[in-house]
Amino acid sequence: MYSRNHKGAVGGSRDSWRVAHLVGYALAVFVIACGCRSGANDPLQVSVYCTAGDVQHYLTTPESRQRVLSAIEPLKVSRLFLEGRRGDAHVLPGQLLEIRDFFAGQGIHCSGGIATVPGANFGVRQTGGLDWLNWESPKTRADLAGFFTDNAPVFDDLIVDDCFCTGDVSPDAGRAKGTRSWGEYRRDLLVSLVQPLMAKPARAANRRTNLIIKFPQWYDRFHLFGYDPPRMSAQFDQVWVGTEVRDPNTQRWGFVQPTEGFMNFRWLTSAAGKKVRGAWFDHLECNAQNFVDQACGSVLAGARELTLFHLGDVMEGHPGDALLATRMPALRDLANGLQGKARRGIAFYKPPGSDGDENLYLADYLGMIGLPILPEARYPEDAAVVFLPVQAAADVTLFDKMQRHLDRGATVVVTPALVRSLGAKTAKLAGVELGPACLPAKAHAVEITIKPLALDIPLEVDSALKASGCEVEATARVDESRLPFLTSRTVGRGRLLVLNVRTFSEQDFREVGEWLLAPKQLGLSRIPQQLADTIRAGLLSPLHVDFRAPSGVELVLVGNEACVYSLRDDDARIQFRGKTLDLPAHQLAWLK
Repeated sequence: MYSRNHKGAVGGSRDSWRVAHLVGYALAVFVIACGCRSGANDPLQVSVYCTAGDVQHYLTTPESRQRVLSAIEPLKVSRLFLEGRRGDAHVLPGQLLEIRDFFAGQGIHCSGGIATVPGANFGVRQTGGLDWLNWESPKTRADLAGFFTDNAPVFDDLIVDDCFCTGDVSPDAGRAKGTRSWGEYRRDLLVSLVQPLMAKPARAANRRTNLIIKFPQWYDRFHLFGYDPPRMSAQFDQVWVGTEVRDPNTQRWGFVQPTEGFMNFRWLTSAAGKKVRGAWFDHLECNAQNFVDQACGSVLAGARELTLFHLGDVMEGHPGDALLATRMPALRDLANGLQGKARRGIAFYKPPGSDGDENLYLADYLGMIGLPILPEARYPEDAAVVFLPVQAAADVTLFDKMQRHLDRGATVVVTPALVRSLGAKTAKLAGVELGPACLPAKAHAVEITIKPLALDIPLEVDSALKASGCEVEATARVDESRLPFLTSRTVGRGRLLVLNVRTFSEQDFREVGEWLLAPKQLGLSRIPQQLADTIRAGLLSPLHVDFRAPSGVELVLVGNEACVYSLRDDDARIQFRGKTLDLPAHQLAWLK
């Protein structure tokens, strides 16, 4: 391990290493200022994350660096993140300095990084089901602080990859937890470690250091494993967002919907504001189209930099990189067209630290049926339409806010899980009845008119829901029973709708051994167009938007315009404000 008194790698003492750092830094600034690569004013930049293993394998010789330059040229990469530590994979700061200066001479800026995962010689592994660190361990803390002390002199930007979390249930963690829940304890713990283990060591070594935190894509599970976006982002200079959704039809990385990266980015933007800059996605379990779908969703969400994980996949010629290179001009045009324009849509209220039992990752599925969902970390007082999943019940003042919103004329949409959580007064307001617990059921058909619509994949519904004073706009058929699927009731000047959908509970995760991502496939993202059009009609009319399309076409409202992106493998005919468009598979279009 590199010690703080190390004399080598670049020769001489620590002071001479600092001189070399300053010279190299000045060179990097000069070269980039000359415009050799995409500059900071470009609407969209591309960077590549190089793991410590990548650095060792691809960047240690002049010849290998030239090969890297050739590989990244089609993507017009303007930055490399050079990881100094990933468990036992470790690159000496002196070697990172040499690599940094080489790429600076080519007009490519380099930043540093760490993946905070355990190794035999780094940190202490947690007790529990995931391969993360025990943050109560003095060794873990000392090792992390040492990394920032050693690497900050090399880089003015250091990013923390998405393992700054924990599921530790060791005796030390149990004693420190006390009477708090595991999630509350873990959030308090990790928030308390940012300053002493990262910020102070880094800035003592380099006062210019900017710290970046990268949050993973599993936004509805953050609070269980220590992520606290509002409190954490306040202590970092910038935020990167995981938009890695991969293949939605495989279980290995979860049955993640292609819209999840967009939802994660928008929710984190609502929590962290202008600090959010980059989107980060990978090649894992992606075909070329999956990979490019991730890029497009990231730009639609507002990303100004796309970080590709990781260099090894680029060097091995993943087909997604070649396809992305052909799409980059259009993506830069899209990023430019989105700049400075206000987003509109259906506000989806998810307070930080909120449990989503029965409604986990619901926003992703609503986006897949063409609803312009905008996740919000604070109650959206001014929204014309607000969707309240059970996560919103974490706000203890929610009922009063909802009632005032309805009195002002808003359309409020709730789920059975939210109604049950708020209690009888909300059920009465909505004109429905519910049993004390969710009774999951699978609907095989939905009735909008007399003729039922058959469903290819059953819809997960709550069979405990009954209508009692509301208008039933759609009915779900479960065996021989008929249940309300979409209800509506006038309240004050507004409307209160109940959409009878459920996604996942904790039990669903446990049954398949999943911890973080969607544990099974659902039918909601593939409902027939007639049902999708019916749902959209009720939710979009307050926004003065008429949109008709099959499921799998994403709608993003931007000012008075709209972007649509097809996540389908076949062409789709869509209608927007009375105009018809044939949208090719996996293509984007601006609508006015």
